[in-house]
Amino acid sequence: MHFEFIRVVAVIALLVTAACLATPPGRLPLALRGIRRIISKDVGAGEPPPDAKASHRRRFLAFLLVVVASALALA
Repeated sequence: MHFEFIRVVAVIALLVTAACLATPPGRLPLALRGIRRIISKDVGAGEPPPDAKASHRRRFLAFLLVVVASALALA
């Protein structure tokens, strides 16, 4: 039972890390942006321009983390 709990926590941690890596610098991940808008009622304040992107290296690392999380979840 403890192994399954640790596995779930590890999968969630890997996915959160991947989301943070794939997000452009200075922006919140997509799920957190929605929560921020609801809380602050201030749409788009302080957001960088929409053409800002994460580097290819960060996006590739995020993809690898998602693959590892998927393999861990299916094992």
